[in-house]
This record gives sequence, C-alpha cells and structure tokens, in this order.
Amino acid sequence: MLTLRNIPRRLRRRAPLAGAEHTSVLDLFNAAVRRPESHGGLARLPLLLDALAEDEARPDGTHWIPDDNSRLTMTTLLRDCYPEPEIHVVAAEYGAAAHARGWLRLDRTLRTREYTNLVMTAEDWAESDRTFDDVLQAYGRPSVVFGDPDPRWPKTLGYACGDRAAELAVFHFGEAGDARSARLLALRGGVGRYGESMGFTPFGHVFVDERKKRDH
Repeated sequence: MLTLRNIPRRLRRRAPLAGAEHTSVLDLFNAAVRRPESHGGLARLPLLLDALAEDEARPDGTHWIPDDNSRLTMTTLLRDCYPEPEIHVVAAEYGAAAHARGWLRLDRTLRTREYTNLVMTAEDWAESDRTFDDVLQAYGRPSVVFGDPDPRWPKTLGYACGDRAAELAVFHFGEAGDARSARLLALRGGVGRYGESMGFTPFGHVFVDERKKRDH
C-alpha cells in the first residue's frame, strides 16, 4: 500500500524542473487535484507540490510543507469533522495551498465584489439546508471542482478571486439522496467571520454526528 511513509526518497525530492517539465508538472497537479483517484491518489499531490516548490528555488530553501508529519495535519483536523474524510475534501486543502502560491488554475475567477459577497453571506445563507444547485444559483459557476462533476455525487466546489492572498472558499457536498442534487454539508474559507473555521448546514451537523456515532 502506498503511503507518505513508504514513498521512495528519490520520489520525495526532485531536481529543479526546467521549461516544459515545469509546465508538465503543473498540468499534472491541476488534473490530479481535481480527480485524485484517477491520477495516483492523494499521496501524489504533495509530491507534485514539492516539485513545484523546489522549482521556485526560494531563497530560504524551504518547501511548501517541511516534513511528512506536517502533511498529515489537515487530514487529522478534518477527521474531527468527518470520521472518514472524503478524498475530495482533502484534495481541496491541497488545492487551497496551491492557490495561495499561484499554482491552481482557475476555471473561473470571481470579481472582487462577487467574492466579497460570497464571504459575507455564505455562513448565514447556509443556516438552511442547501444543495449543489442552490450554490450554483447563489454564487455562480465555481472556480474549481474537486471530485466527480456529476451534480448528484459528493464533491467540493472552490471559489476564488484574483487575489492570491484571499483564501479559497470551499463548499463540501455529500450524496444527493432524495434531493435533486448533492446536499451541502459544510463550507470553509474566505476571511472574517468564518475564515478560520468550518460551518455546517443543519443536514451537515446531522451527517457528522451520525458518522461519529457509527465510527465509535
């Protein structure tokens, strides 16, 4: 089984990339972060990010994440909300890290006022149960889709503006069930009131509580 611990060291650190190699790794990362299960799984994402970071030749010599233990931090945090964090939820965190460094290619870049409106309204808006269709109607086409694009399947939508310092706002969805499209579970991102936390819809709270009980 491939894990971050048993990946050969020669694959953990790559020589600086040049020209077409850099473009190729960037292309691969942007495809893999959207559909990790089709590109080697989650374990490949930090390897690609490391390669891109080394290619930047930062003066302090640091990488985007310094060691294997730190790579597990976000997964550990997410397990407090999702006993079995879905692959698209974790992929979105790698996507957010890439966005902050200019490596995430956006399918749509929100205008500043659109992004500000999302950040200021989404938390209160999600106090009622919402679906994938509702999010698209309220905030438009996403900047990136992590996971299966089918409207009824679990996924994460990311919304970003042109300012890389502004965090990627994300909406996490579960299966549609008896709804017309995937049901919104949680949201996270942006700045201000919910910039450092995760907010849940009423259905999301029930979903997490049930999974925690089942896990125990």
